[in-house]
Amino acid sequence: MPPKRKAATTDEEDNDNYRQKRDRNNEAVKRSRVKSKQRTQETQEKVNELRIKNKVLEDKISNQEKELKFLKELFVTQAQAKSDKLVGVDIATLLKSSDEDGDSDSEEEKRAKKKKKKDQKAGSSSSRKAGTSSRS
Repeated sequence: MPPKRKAATTDEEDNDNYRQKRDRNNEAVKRSRVKSKQRTQETQEKVNELRIKNKVLEDKISNQEKELKFLKELFVTQAQAKSDKLVGVDIATLLKSSDEDGDSDSEEEKRAKKKKKKDQKAGSSSSRKAGTSSRS
């Protein structure tokens, strides 16, 4: 079969077809530009939103780092205070087993025991003066 030939068209019909194609193309371009602007605007809004979120998270990190530093300093202070209380105490005495003879007390332990007895006597004598007895 031989190829079909286009029917002869007039210049006016060609112009109409051309004009219709151009109009459709112009509308398509307008829609494309509107969509592109909308996508750009949405992307910019998302960027701004993420920047704000990032700033909030950075502030949170900063606050937690400050809190961690404070807690570390507090811990060190407490540990130092406890170690200061132990200054002058013989570690070997602290670690001595309970089944050893009690006569081998260090001078510090003897002083502590005397003070404890003295405090107990003072406490019991004041309760007797108040009219109460520790005996039942």
